[in-house]
Order: sequence, then structure tokens, then C-alpha cells
Amino acid sequence: MSFQYNLLICSLLVFACTSEPDYVTDVSGGQGVDIDYPCLSADDECQNLIEVNGGTFQFYSSFHIDSSWDAKGAIFTVHGNNRNADDYFEKMVSVVADLGLTNELIVIAPKFILNHEKTDDTDWYWGSSSWKWGMQSYNSSTGNNASSYELLDSLVSLLGNKEQFPSLSNVLITGHSSGAAFVHHYLGSKNQNFYKDLNVYFGVVNTQYFCHPDSTRLLGDGSIGLVTSCDNYNSWPLGLSDLNPYMELIGSETIKNNFFSNRVDYFISQYDTLTSSINSACGHSILGNTRYEKIVNFLTYMDIIFPSNNHEHTVIQGLGHTTNTFSSEIFKEYLMSIF
Repeated sequence: MSFQYNLLICSLLVFACTSEPDYVTDVSGGQGVDIDYPCLSADDECQNLIEVNGGTFQFYSSFHIDSSWDAKGAIFTVHGNNRNADDYFEKMVSVVADLGLTNELIVIAPKFILNHEKTDDTDWYWGSSSWKWGMQSYNSSTGNNASSYELLDSLVSLLGNKEQFPSLSNVLITGHSSGAAFVHHYLGSKNQNFYKDLNVYFGVVNTQYFCHPDSTRLLGDGSIGLVTSCDNYNSWPLGLSDLNPYMELIGSETIKNNFFSNRVDYFISQYDTLTSSINSACGHSILGNTRYEKIVNFLTYMDIIFPSNNHEHTVIQGLGHTTNTFSSEIFKEYLMSIF
């Protein structure tokens, strides 16, 4: 399918979690360029932009999101600490193709870039890996800032336009490693009714970082209690104290309720047991020494403090810390259960 790009300007409903009015312009791809869709490789033709609050946010997309498509769902795949959105895009495109859903699902891979990765002064960028915590980005041309969570809000919201996507109802937001940390923390800002006409699912894959919805923790003896050995162990992003500006507008009680009520599916690889890249800071090390331990212990904690939560985990046999988890039969079955 081919069409001529035209600049589309659309107004986006301002959410309660943003402090300034949002203005979103889809400038995906290039004007005057014919592109065949679906776009299945992470080249310039699949790289798109939206303008949010005067800055540009980059992402890869298998379909242009300012035109009408009869897609039934969408997958957002969030990159890890290496910020290799291109690899994540192509990996998920391949998984979707294996399922025979290339023409039915839109694959989107957002790019949370650092200062040296900018291609234009209008690009939103971060000074560190703080993008995964929803911290404020920077913009050289305007001096404004915006939360990484606000930027994802803008993308997801565009898919709720029933004139453009009449059949699109289910959206999965997933990530691996630091991308999974992004998803895990972001989900506390949303409830199932936040996006009108969209059912949003969250998939957390092989992460070591978790936000706890109360000030207790799973202790070494298996009990639940307060931590006396770490200062600031409950500050964001470890917990709900000292929230960043985006989350502060939502409030700790609402975030807590969202954590308990949202459907969240965790996937952990059997051999994700290395300790070499694990954050050893006190607040992070409470949960365990490996990603495998941390996921199991976090869900044990969730089951104790709120037994009726909608959080489930699945072990992927035979794999370590790799995005090949997305290619596993178990993860493919998970996708089929949603779409």
C-alpha cells in the first residue's frame, strides 16, 4: 500500500497529567515521499516524528499513524539502556510476521535519545537514562521540557482516533530490560479507562527495576516490613515518595491503585541470573541479586500486600538476558491472547 505524505496537524486532548497544553503534529516520514506500507525495516522510511509542545519525538512505525488503517491492534516496544530502538523495532516486526499479523498490528518503537544522538535542535533528549523513570527531557530550541511518559501518552492517544483506526481496540506496551523498567513505572500512571476505546496491556520482560506501591518491602526472612538499612529506599523510582513532576500530578494514591488494578504480565528468562550488570545500590539490592530473583520476589511481595492483584509471571525456559524472549513461543502465545 502506498500513499503520498502530507503534513497532518491534529489537536490532542490535554491529559490531567500534563502541566501545559499539548500540541501534537504528526510529521512522520518525509513530505512528498511515497512509502510502501507496512514498513518492516528500521531505515529512514520507517523512522517518524511527532511534534509535542514544540519539540520533536522520534519513533519507528510499521504504519503511518496519520492515515486510516484497518489495524486491530498496536504494539509499543521500548528499547533498553543501549537505546537501540531500531533493533527492537525489527525484532518485534519479525515476531508479528511469524504470527501472520503484519497487516493487522502496528508496531511502534519510540526512541529516547541522549544529547549526542540528536539530529536536530528540536529533538527531545535526556541527559542520562532518566527517560525510563519518566523524568523531564530537554529541548535546545525552545528551552521547554517534557516527561518521557508524556511523550508516550501522545503516541498512544493518536491510536484512539476511531476515524483513522476504526478497528483498533487493543494496545500492548512492552519492553525489555531498561525498557521493561520504563513500562513498569509508566503503568502506575494509567488505569484501564484512561484511553477511551483502547484496552491497554503491559508486558514487562527481564527487568531489574521495580516501583513498589507502598513503603514496605519483602524482607530476607520472607516477611513484609519497613526497611531500616537504606536511606531513600522508597523515593521514586524505587517507591512513591519524592515523585517526579509527571507522577506528582497523578498522586501516590492513584498510582498505587493503578498498580493493583492494571493487568501486568511479567516474563523472566530462566538463565537471567548474571550479577555483573545489576545495580548494587542499597535500595535496588533489597529485592535480590539477579533479575530472576527480583521478579520472583517482587511478585511475592505483591501477592502478600494485595492478593487480588492482576500481576502474573511466566518463566521462559532456556534463555538468558536477551530480546530473544520476544521470539519465544510463550511470548507469541501471549500476543495471540491479546490480539
